[in-house]
Amino acid sequence: MNNHSYITAALEAMSGYKSRDGDITNFAMRTGEETNSPTLLNAILVAHERTIEASTDHKFNDGPAPLCAPVAFLSYVQAIMNKVSGLARRDMLGKREPDYGNGIDFTQELTDEIGFSVDPKHVAELVDEDFRVLNNLHCYIAQAMPYLTDIAPLHYHAESVKLDDGTWIIDNVAEDFDTAVSVLQAKSEEYQAQRQQMREGNANTIDLTARAEHRPKGAKRSKQQKAA
Repeated sequence: MNNHSYITAALEAMSGYKSRDGDITNFAMRTGEETNSPTLLNAILVAHERTIEASTDHKFNDGPAPLCAPVAFLSYVQAIMNKVSGLARRDMLGKREPDYGNGIDFTQELTDEIGFSVDPKHVAELVDEDFRVLNNLHCYIAQAMPYLTDIAPLHYHAESVKLDDGTWIIDNVAEDFDTAVSVLQAKSEEYQAQRQQMREGNANTIDLTARAEHRPKGAKRSKQQKAA
């Protein structure tokens, strides 16, 4: 058992998301404050129980709609694990390849974000422990919904991807941290290639011959200019 975890930093980052995952995180944080939960993961469990109750009340008693369906908490735990793997990858690679662009120590920025610093060779151990903890959370949430019969297991990384025909599949799956690093590296390279292609496209379409209209400050346009 170690004294460090990427989970707290992952949840702090997710609390700023303008998405369902961000909404669930903030709901859990508020719930934790109300119930004095010992950890935020306990607060997530309480938030899930409240969501089940709210969902039942909405369905049978016309109560207010819950924040989300109770089953959404399973994919939410996967999102936490995805973030853990992403933070750990940045932490490991950042310490191996320091970047001091513009005089800023981005490695120190990440250390401040996650709240601790470890040797890169121990990062995988921390991720394995975080996976064990989140897998327990995932299983506990699943047990609270016995009506579910086909529950996807927790992965070190996995994403729901919508195909052209409208169906959804689970893609970019990793069953260990090394594979997660490879998956995330490939996604990063693809994203950078897309950004470069977009920048080059913009550069190729800029009209450098266009002339801006210049006139002294405060000068008014003539009737002919206005009519043009």
